[in-house]
Amino acid sequence: MIRITCPNCGSLLNAKDELIGQTRKCPKCAQPVQIIVDGGIEVSKEPGLPVVDLPSRLHREHLYLICDRTHVIAMWENNGNGWMIRTAGGFSSARRNRDALPAEGDFKLVELKLNMTGEGKRLTGLASYQLVTRWALNALCQGDDIVLEKLTGLGSLNRDQKSSVRQLIREQFMRPVWENAAEVLEYLSNADIHAHSVGT
Repeated sequence: MIRITCPNCGSLLNAKDELIGQTRKCPKCAQPVQIIVDGGIEVSKEPGLPVVDLPSRLHREHLYLICDRTHVIAMWENNGNGWMIRTAGGFSSARRNRDALPAEGDFKLVELKLNMTGEGKRLTGLASYQLVTRWALNALCQGDDIVLEKLTGLGSLNRDQKSSVRQLIREQFMRPVWENAAEVLEYLSNADIHAHSVGT
């Protein structure tokens, strides 16, 4: 079984292995979808095949960001405000600013893993995921977790995205939250590291 993304509506679909190479209609939008492994995520549980476990729900202690090619453009934290998007005046509700959501682009979802310790909240890790190129950000107006249905696989951040995430961390959190997250800070400072996740 493989998981693919409809290039037209962005729906995440499951397809049997024997359909690889064929074209079928998307059950959501009825547009043709070529069933390929390249760009799809292998979800088979058979021995020897890689398994990618994509999140299906936002972790309530973590902070989530969405980056375009150069900037953090959206943010979610568990404070009841839902997804917030960057506007000229700062971050504002995505629901109230639907017209400001880009229809397409190269978007990464970044999960900043924050955990409570004896000393308080601490940054312990980071993971990044690739979103579909079309209509992914419309999901920000539909509920907190809906955007996770638009994931196509693991992602990697470029230099500009890393710089933007690093700056946001320093703006959002006091120094004790992130100062000992050496692995995360090294990843965000080094353009040569291309892993999709660091830390725990």
